[in-house]
Amino acid sequence: MAKYLLLSFVLFMCLLHEGESCFIFRKIHVSVVNKLVNSDTSLSAHCYSRNDDLGNPTIPLDQQINFSFCVTPIFTLFKCELVWGERTSTVVVYSAAWWVDPCDKGKCVYYVTESGTYIDNQLWASWK
Repeated sequence: MAKYLLLSFVLFMCLLHEGESCFIFRKIHVSVVNKLVNSDTSLSAHCYSRNDDLGNPTIPLDQQINFSFCVTPIFTLFKCELVWGERTSTVVVYSAAWWVDPCDKGKCVYYVTESGTYIDNQLWASWK
């Protein structure tokens, strides 16, 4: 009986753990890559979810920002607000509510170009 209580406690602690492992749910890795080749203006990105704000880094040409998170089914939603000079774009980089997941096995790589943001060579979001 004591073994089962100990095992239950360990499993419970693993569920509460917010480290590198997601235990039951998927871990998603997001990259936002600056491919604004013909630009003298920097790209800034403000990425966030309801629970996490990842700040406002500037992404130099051919560089990227990366972040990872554990999915909470139905509720996880991450967006990045991109600013390039006078142009802006809000990109949903991950939603647990998507019926079709555009990411490749938990890796979501977004390329930001002059014509918009792309994933898997498909236009995902346009500039405003």
